[in-house]
Amino acid sequence: MLAVLAAATCMAGALAAPADETLQRLAQIRALPAATATQDALRQRGELDAAWRWFGNHKAEALPVLRRELAAELKKAQPNQLVLLDVGYFLRAHGEPGDTALALQALLRIDPDGTVPKSQSQQLFRFMHALAAGRDTRLFALMDKVFLRGQVTVFLPQQGSTLDEASTCIYLYGQYGAVAERHLRALLGDASVVNRALEVLMWVGSPDSVPAVAALLNTADADTFARAATFLLRAGGPQGRDALRAFDPRGLQGKALEFYRQTHGQLDRMSFAALADQLVEQGEERAPGAPPVVRGLDAAGARQALDALYRSYGSYDGITPAALARAALPKQALIDELVRVRERSLLRVSAETLADVDTTNTLINTVRFRD
Repeated sequence: MLAVLAAATCMAGALAAPADETLQRLAQIRALPAATATQDALRQRGELDAAWRWFGNHKAEALPVLRRELAAELKKAQPNQLVLLDVGYFLRAHGEPGDTALALQALLRIDPDGTVPKSQSQQLFRFMHALAAGRDTRLFALMDKVFLRGQVTVFLPQQGSTLDEASTCIYLYGQYGAVAERHLRALLGDASVVNRALEVLMWVGSPDSVPAVAALLNTADADTFARAATFLLRAGGPQGRDALRAFDPRGLQGKALEFYRQTHGQLDRMSFAALADQLVEQGEERAPGAPPVVRGLDAAGARQALDALYRSYGSYDGITPAALARAALPKQALIDELVRVRERSLLRVSAETLADVDTTNTLINTVRFRD
């Protein structure tokens, strides 16, 4: 009998140990001082990553403790920001589907002016990106302050490349679709953020934004002019082309005038046939002369290609964009499916993703010119 009790006691101690260790790890996170220098932030990230690994290796025992402790943290007037960040993100990444709501509450309590955006912006990007697909517009306040108005870059260690400031925003706002487009369009009157907003709209915008963007062509800022004109060419469809045609350039000078002259010549070549031919040439080396003829996909083939794009998160491996542009599907239905592919593509953060999204956007803009 004593042996049985001893065994039970040992088993209880073994089971309790991971829970106690989880609490100790959380206490260590709470005790971390604010990191002000880059090296301090890197050391802090190393300690936080060590806690993550431990939580992951003892997930069954750690998750109940993490849920309980994060819920308690959220009740505080001034919750610990690192607990919100790393425990919230861990629950989103490794918890149950029901943990998403708790993780979202944690993300919403992160102070945009606090230590986390300054010292742990890359982890904040990952947390924000993981929850952006839910399209909760309450996140825009944090997203705007830290990413749209900030200078956050994100290193991708597996690819050995870095996302620049605009790219981080594209990954975040792009998942919101038309909701983000309306939000960014409303910021075009803010001189402090207009250029970044235009950079993102080039990737996630539509002809709906043409009137607001075309109004910026009268700006005295050459950089803003170039971004506005580029949006009209890349994402504005026929409406964007026509807005540039209607623009009176006599007030332009310097770099803005030079950019206008470089781009104005493209307007007469912006037709469906010409743009579809450019899709054939995209990424290919060929002899001079007329581009090869590409037959459009029939309806069944188009749906199969779109399904493959969606499943592969927007990879064009084995798919010919020009054939999809000429597919036997209704124009708007094809555009809607391609927009859906674009939003799904942005779930995949990699060095190749934005190249694929660029192809999708070129395809979308081309299809907009179809009769």
